[in-house]
Amino acid sequence: MMKIYGIFLTLMSGIFFLMGGIISHTFKNKNKLEHFSIGLAFIVMVGLIFLDILPEALELMANYKIIEKISFLLIFIILGFMVLKILDLFIPAHEHKHKDNEKNKEEHKGHIVHIETLTTISLIFHNVLEGFMIVGLANNNFKVGLLLSLSIALHNIPLGMHIFSSIEFKDNKLLVSELTLSSLIGGLIFLLEGTINNLILSLVMAFTIGMLLYIAGLELLPEIITNKNKRETFVGMGLGLILLIVSLSL
Repeated sequence: MMKIYGIFLTLMSGIFFLMGGIISHTFKNKNKLEHFSIGLAFIVMVGLIFLDILPEALELMANYKIIEKISFLLIFIILGFMVLKILDLFIPAHEHKHKDNEKNKEEHKGHIVHIETLTTISLIFHNVLEGFMIVGLANNNFKVGLLLSLSIALHNIPLGMHIFSSIEFKDNKLLVSELTLSSLIGGLIFLLEGTINNLILSLVMAFTIGMLLYIAGLELLPEIITNKNKRETFVGMGLGLILLIVSLSL
């Protein structure tokens, strides 16, 4: 029965992406929402990397020497970074200008959609692992699994707001479905496999870190710097910090 509850928790955490998307579509001023969601997503993503994924990856490699940990993780972080860079070259609409003429407005909108597409691809990898961990923990201790899923849900709302601030549900049904159900897929993998080698898990986490670092450092940060005088950007970053504090306290 606990396995069934764990599967429910993975589905719940994925649905919170949709909640973030629904919230984003209630805003009429898409320009302000864009600045807000980028600031919010940047803080949440950085927190996700350094306060969640990286410590977990290091913990999974507790039996390895420090030099082995650093070497393994660094290799796969670089690999994840480079894979997303290669994907970046094949995903269209990457111009990034902020002038007021209509052509550059359209190019900027395309750039935002580009960022959100890369973010979605990276998070699908990450969510599969999270679903695996949720079911694994809930199977042993439902309370721990519940707290983990709630913490993940708090991350997913702002990330969903960011992703869906420019991406339309109806035009990206497959991508939306994959993102929403990716945690569930991870949970189902746990039910089928029962366990996965800790080293493999930690290396996949490192690969995900590399992808998220690429988005945070080369995609979101330039947007924040460009819009550093926008109040909405700092409001988003402030709310991101609050959400991180709350999720860490669970």
